[in-house]
Amino acid sequence: MCPPQYLSLEDAQRAILSHLLTEGRGTSPRGVATVESRALSFTLLSPRHRCILNRERRWSLPLALGELCWHLSGSTQAEALTYYAPTWQSFADADGQIRGSCYGSKVFLSADGCSPWMRARNLLQSDRDTRRAVLYFNDASSHLVPGCRDAACANSLQFFIREGILDAVVCMRSNDVIWGLPYDVFLFTFLQEMMAANLGVELGSYHHFAASLHLYAKHRSLAERILKCEPPTEFRMPPLENPAGIQTFLDFERRIRLDIRIDNEQRNLIEECDAYWHDLVQVLRMFRSSKDIGWTATLNSATDVAPYLPVLESLASQSR
Repeated sequence: MCPPQYLSLEDAQRAILSHLLTEGRGTSPRGVATVESRALSFTLLSPRHRCILNRERRWSLPLALGELCWHLSGSTQAEALTYYAPTWQSFADADGQIRGSCYGSKVFLSADGCSPWMRARNLLQSDRDTRRAVLYFNDASSHLVPGCRDAACANSLQFFIREGILDAVVCMRSNDVIWGLPYDVFLFTFLQEMMAANLGVELGSYHHFAASLHLYAKHRSLAERILKCEPPTEFRMPPLENPAGIQTFLDFERRIRLDIRIDNEQRNLIEECDAYWHDLVQVLRMFRSSKDIGWTATLNSATDVAPYLPVLESLASQSR
């Protein structure tokens, strides 16, 4: 039987929450009350529909972009994430390193100059029908240690080219539908689109499999509010057509996060970028502003981030 198919991540999250609230089975890993469904999968037909607009969920696009930049840079430093979400500090070791969820360091870095990402891309270029373009995120044993602070939730990301279209398949050992799923799918669908752009092929479907897809008991009332909230207006990110702009985007993210002065030459550089990267940089600038004056004032003064205003509007209620 084919897994359920959804146009958007928003639709998928709502369907999964409804399923868990009615059919989820109770369990308590590490003593934390949870309801779960095991071996559950779904297909996202439009991976660019990767943002959550539900006002009750208050999903953060700046956090999703911050995590994306952290992975693309290959970092393991927690401080780059705690700027966006202080809760990430609880996953760090004593030396400030995050060693489980650092997917980017496992696929974008390499001691011999050819990262797993590059190898997968080269393989797909040389053999369009390959089944071996798989990126792995877990090592053999660290997650088996009882005291492990951060075990990778994702096991693998696999790419297929069929009929000139790039599909992606993600396998998760564990997936929390409230906090984890929206950011995981944002990351992996972005990587899927980035790979498609690198290869010059069309973006296909995204397939997600979770051995345990679950809802923590403490989030039950939030899940119910999300389902009662009127479905938001459909939102789709524009196509990623210039993957070469990623390095400029990463540089601006670092400067904005560290509050490093951006000189006129650098400002001209981002102004010259295509609209895709320019708009995402503006989202990060708005997040920096929100730390000083709050989201309501930041959104009221926004003049240069129109495409993403619908995604950011729910954040204004966080400060109330």
